Amino acid sequence: MFSTLHTTAAVGAVARLMDMGIEPFLIASSLRGGMAQRLVRRLCQHCKQPAQPSEQIVRRLGHRLEEGATFYEGVGCRECRNTGYTGRMGIFEVVTVDDELRDAIASRASTTKLIEVRGDRHIPMWEDGYRKAAAGQTTLSEVLRVTQDV
Repeated sequence: MFSTLHTTAAVGAVARLMDMGIEPFLIASSLRGGMAQRLVRRLCQHCKQPAQPSEQIVRRLGHRLEEGATFYEGVGCRECRNTGYTGRMGIFEVVTVDDELRDAIASRASTTKLIEVRGDRHIPMWEDGYRKAAAGQTTLSEVLRVTQDV
């Protein structure tokens, strides 16, 4: 079964389900995974140009600006109505519920603890966005705009 919940991160679905009155042992035994998504504006492929992002934005997304890395910005053209963007695309975070996370859910662990248990076994939403910016699909500032509360 698929459902939509309003949370800021994939693991936040567990806390949301508990808030709705579902017993943790039921969540632990039936939840297989969770996904969070946000929409970012897609760079216009007609007018995008290489751009040097600020070191501050790169650091806020958990990276260091590597020499030779190419990022882009839209300068505006007729195709995008001078916005630099055409359409939107998703950036995602997926968490798979494994035995360790299942045990933490069943023991009523806090969201902070669930994030700790989840560890590095998933790709955070901001990392997916960073990769899409590095591929020239969006901008780092756009990723930061939609993920700053995550």
